[in-house]
Amino acid sequence: MFAPATASIFTRTLAAAGAAAVLFSASVQASPVKTVETANGRIVRSVEVPFVDLDLASAEGVAALESRLKVASQQVCGVTERVPLQQHMDHQACIAETMASSKRAIVTLVARAEAGDRFKAGERIAVGS
Repeated sequence: MFAPATASIFTRTLAAAGAAAVLFSASVQASPVKTVETANGRIVRSVEVPFVDLDLASAEGVAALESRLKVASQQVCGVTERVPLQQHMDHQACIAETMASSKRAIVTLVARAEAGDRFKAGERIAVGS
C-alpha cells in the first residue's frame, strides 16, 4: 500500500536533486560576468568558461561545451521577460552575437583537440558581447 506513495516521493526527490545538481554545475562552470568599457566608449560584458575537463574530440564533450556556452551567453545578456520590443530585440542580438563567437571558438577548440593538442590547466574561453 505504501510502495506507490514511497516511489512517487523518491522520484520527486530524485528529480529535485538532479535539477539542483544541474543548476549548481551550471553556476560553477562559468566565472562572474566582467564588464569593461572600451576606448571608444562601448560597454563589453564577458564570462570565461572552462573546457579543459571535456573531451572535445567526442560529440558528448562538444555538447557539454555548447551547453556551458549557452548558460554563459545568458549570464552575459541576461534574461528577458515581458519587456518592450526594443529591449527584446537587443537581447536577441546579444544572444546571437555571443553564440556566434562561441561557435567560432568551438570550431577552433575541436580542431585543436582532434590534432592532439593538449590544453593547459585552467584554460578558458571568453564569451562576450
